[in-house]
Amino acid sequence: MEQPGEKGPDWYDASFDAGGTGARHYTESEYYFLWSVIVDRIQTAAARSILEIGCGTGQLARLIQDNVACRYIGFDFSQTRVDFARKTYPDLSFVQQDAFQTDLFTTCDYDTVVCTEFLEHVEEDRAVLNKIRKGARFYGTVPNFGFTSHVRHFNNQDEVRSRYADCFRDLRIDRFLADGKGKAFYLLDGEIR
Repeated sequence: MEQPGEKGPDWYDASFDAGGTGARHYTESEYYFLWSVIVDRIQTAAARSILEIGCGTGQLARLIQDNVACRYIGFDFSQTRVDFARKTYPDLSFVQQDAFQTDLFTTCDYDTVVCTEFLEHVEEDRAVLNKIRKGARFYGTVPNFGFTSHVRHFNNQDEVRSRYADCFRDLRIDRFLADGKGKAFYLLDGEIR
């Protein structure tokens, strides 16, 4: 049995199923309920430019672009997923970059950062948050459950606040149930400090 913990891009490339959930329309994704909330908040905040960390196959990017008039660039360290996103959504901008090595945080124009299904997968999650431009609006998610590629999960909103509050000026944390068994996601919404 594989040990839980941080995985490299090769693991994500190998685990990608081009005919699986990442290839479906965003309305068929198990995350659609949560992505819809994020898009609603992006609309309300009148975001002009978005940088997405861990864009994967581009489903959330397409949902954003279908509902918000803004510039968008997404990056992921999985070349396979970025290639799929580029092929599937050629009108959007996707690049293969590592969050710990990219210069996009300083060279890209953005006022909003979207970061779903990423922070729980890396040991140095706070180091990535510290790379984001001060004053940028942040929408990100973390789970309350473990998985092979997770390095952490959170039992409640207080644990989320304890880990991330000092990275934000006005952190709001909402809990969203994902199923009837208690699986949930915490949505972080705040301005980067």
